Amino acid sequence: MKYLYYNDENGRIATQIRREFGTLSPHADELDSDYNDKIAAFIEEDNASALKKTKKSIKEKGQQVYGYVLQDGRIIDGNRRFTALRQLQTEAGTSQYFEAVILPFTYDAKADRAQIKRLELAIQMGTEEKLQYDPVDLAVDIYQTIISDGLMTKKDYANEANMTLKEIENRIATIELTHDFLEFINASTEAYYIIKDAKLYNPLFELAKKFAKTFPNQGPKYEQTKETAFALLGKMVHTGGDTVREVRDYLKNIVISVDNDDYNDAIEDFVEDFRDKLESQPIQSAADYRKRLEEATPELRQISEVYNKTVNRQNRGKNVDSFIADVRETLNTLNDMKRGDGLTGNLQFSNFSKDQVAEIREMLVKINLLSGDLIEVYEDEF
Repeated sequence: MKYLYYNDENGRIATQIRREFGTLSPHADELDSDYNDKIAAFIEEDNASALKKTKKSIKEKGQQVYGYVLQDGRIIDGNRRFTALRQLQTEAGTSQYFEAVILPFTYDAKADRAQIKRLELAIQMGTEEKLQYDPVDLAVDIYQTIISDGLMTKKDYANEANMTLKEIENRIATIELTHDFLEFINASTEAYYIIKDAKLYNPLFELAKKFAKTFPNQGPKYEQTKETAFALLGKMVHTGGDTVREVRDYLKNIVISVDNDDYNDAIEDFVEDFRDKLESQPIQSAADYRKRLEEATPELRQISEVYNKTVNRQNRGKNVDSFIADVRETLNTLNDMKRGDGLTGNLQFSNFSKDQVAEIREMLVKINLLSGDLIEVYEDEF
């Protein structure tokens, strides 16, 4: 085991490494155990109960499932088993061995990296009971593999990971929007841990999907809408609540409505003031982001007021439409009754009692009288 080390290119731990250390130089325990110790702490933190279960099984029965490692000792599959064995080795004070398939590849050649990635996906995600990636880690891995490194096509990744092509495209679009968001808040564009810690992936995913449909060619309107969306998202995070639902409401009420341009123009100055607050210092954590949002409370309140006014104005319009539809429906019912000589459908007067006929006649008299009064009301409004 002293020749082995965790894979820093593994999508499951890459975000954790960036959060804690920026970059780490991977190497085996025989050189320095510090790297493996740090990654082992991540793995235990991620799922302590699963690690404990694996460790107990190995202690009682030995390693039942082999892992995969490269020629230089990089572990492609089996992180939890390796972590459990390291702990058992420390506790027992005796050398342990990691049973594994040794692959004739290294990360030096791009062709080898592509083969390694295919195998990793097939093992970790290509089965029906695939391991659950954190959504941020998964999206980053997809983007890194397909866009940054060019190791696989979208279709190939989808096939190997048992995903649809649309899922792949949506997650790539989300990471591209994430880069813009991180730049907007004055953070490193690869500070994905901020997205994870602030629970922003799902609302950004919703924005990315709708933006792709609404602004297929992007352009100036897209750029302006994107910045106002980021500002409004800051307001949502600041006030708490269900950000995914709020983002969906924003997309429905503003982005795909005729009011989008007017709304963007109305809050443009407030967004600029908000950005000034964000740019006062680099943001390096979710805590920094929330602190800056607190400092920008006046600007966020102004953005919120414009948003609420716009939505309320729309709701008033919707209520008018609903009212007119109700009046029209009443008219349609009366027309149907006239065409049917007083009844609708297959009804016959023989189906009614004399009291029911009298009741209907009385209601029609009241409708007639009320209509006359209401006509005068509407004439006064001309």
